Amino acid sequence: MAETRTPRALWEEEGLVRVAGFLPPDRFGALEAEAAQQVGQTEPYERTETSGHRDGSFASPAHCGMAAGGHALYGLLSDKEVLLVLREMTGMKRLTPFGCVYVTYSKGDFQGLHTDDVKSTLTIGIALTDNLAPMGWAPSLRAVYPEVLGKVVAEHGMFPDGEGFELLKHPYGPGLLQGWAGYDIPHWRSPHTDSRPAILATLSYLDL
Repeated sequence: MAETRTPRALWEEEGLVRVAGFLPPDRFGALEAEAAQQVGQTEPYERTETSGHRDGSFASPAHCGMAAGGHALYGLLSDKEVLLVLREMTGMKRLTPFGCVYVTYSKGDFQGLHTDDVKSTLTIGIALTDNLAPMGWAPSLRAVYPEVLGKVVAEHGMFPDGEGFELLKHPYGPGLLQGWAGYDIPHWRSPHTDSRPAILATLSYLDL
């Protein structure tokens, strides 16, 4: 069934936004090439504990790799046309570029249920490989307290499924950006099973 809600309504109801038409093939190809080059500079990101933080965010264990964005990714982050569209779609007129990174998932890598730092008001994800598994997504737990999420992990584990827990796919290929309110809605990535690494480019924005 086709989506009939406006982008603003989708953001306000589900904390989700999709932007079409901002990744022509040449620009997407530049991101793919840069990511492949940056993989050699990947540093491990590991979190071993489950904890709530003073800023309201929550985190459970994680293991993956991260590499800094280069010219191509920073160029997209600071693209004025993209920023104007994101502001319009979310209603956040003060939305400001914050940072970007390439996240790599090798076999066995994962990110348990967590919410992002509250400074990251909007996170954009771009799948740069065709084997990136869907992200776990729990809009029914939007804006709950860390104590509630601690109980969710204790009861359902770091990768919950069933009613109230969804999967959010990242379309692969040029043309589409997809973003979410990661500071506000719990999400996770189950252990990567492919022998080939999967790469996600992320862009972060603040509502100052």
